[in-house]
Amino acid sequence: MKAVMTMNYLYLAFAAVAAMACGQARAEEAATPPLKVGGAIRFNYVHKSWQDEYSSGFFGLDTARLNVDYDNGSLVGSAEYRYNRFPKGQGGYWQHLLHHGWVGMRFADKSTLHVGLDKNPFGLLPFASNNFYESIAFYAGFEDKYDLGVTYASRPGPFEWQLGFFPRDGGSYAGSANTASASNRYSYNIVPDDDAQGFGTGQDDRERNTLVGRVAWHVGSEGQHEIGVSGLSGEIRNGAGTDTRRNALAVHFAGTWGPFKAMLEALRYNYKTRHDATQTYGALDPNSFVIVGGFGYPYPVATRGNIYIANLSYDIAGKLGPFSGFKVYNDFSVLRKSVRAYNNSVQNVTGLSFSSGKWFFYADLMLGKHHPYLSPDLGGLAATSPQHEGFSRRINLQAGYYF
Repeated sequence: MKAVMTMNYLYLAFAAVAAMACGQARAEEAATPPLKVGGAIRFNYVHKSWQDEYSSGFFGLDTARLNVDYDNGSLVGSAEYRYNRFPKGQGGYWQHLLHHGWVGMRFADKSTLHVGLDKNPFGLLPFASNNFYESIAFYAGFEDKYDLGVTYASRPGPFEWQLGFFPRDGGSYAGSANTASASNRYSYNIVPDDDAQGFGTGQDDRERNTLVGRVAWHVGSEGQHEIGVSGLSGEIRNGAGTDTRRNALAVHFAGTWGPFKAMLEALRYNYKTRHDATQTYGALDPNSFVIVGGFGYPYPVATRGNIYIANLSYDIAGKLGPFSGFKVYNDFSVLRKSVRAYNNSVQNVTGLSFSSGKWFFYADLMLGKHHPYLSPDLGGLAATSPQHEGFSRRINLQAGYYF
């Protein structure tokens, strides 16, 4: 049933975009064609300080993707499908998934209405980070997240607001046999646990009927500073007829001073759950964590916590041979868990990004602890082992060709 629904979402998204294109008889006469087809292919070199069996790191394909975008001024649409294939050092698996797919309208006042699989308007946008791996908010399900629903965005200006209602999450897709089926998705959502690839808790939670709102105020002579607040409230459907709620609130600031840019965000979330005594592992309180999944694998996340983000970047002018667009940055984020005896999770990324024509590059040095992508901990973003209290290191070098 999930596979059928997934294919329906994909079919509707691409069919709608194609229908809009066919309905424009004079599109070929326009200076800028309304329909654009593109994509990207990306490769990564990764070294993890805790993987002794890969002392020299490993290299492989990260993503191949296809993009379709349509904009004739009033009708708009966008869809992206991805194929991921990761080497053994990064799980040794493949998956394909719909990243986003929506259609919509742009009104006379330049505001927009989208229907489909679209980004949640929450916190710092479009990202709360500069680096490729984003921030801890991404792994907790609060950054760069896409769900199925309706979104409205007012015209950007000194004051803007967005509102979204998402009856369902982003859905699950296909992956190799060593992945968890419910976690084969781009966005990190609350998902049912997996006995083989997960923690065997029997938790069967899903996100439903989520309302997200965001307001932002742009200040400065050119609106180069932004102050905003976001709120989120939705259901957690546990399959036992005792649905509960999840809530989150965030405040953010983004400011630009010449080549410098700063991003700050403070986020608090609280998930109410009704798990029975058997729906746990390691004798933990079954209501102290939920199972969150993405990119093929689930992990536990504390049900209550605060996330803090502080990023600073600097744009370097000029060229170096064929390369330009240099940006250096340091992105810091921490999850302070409001659950007794749960260690805080930390992520810091110092990096450089630059481009050459259609190529884009990242070079990131990542440090972290009690983190599913930066530590040998098996507890994700919930209870983690005191044996790994020190920081682990991950080096990520990426080259992507965008067309």
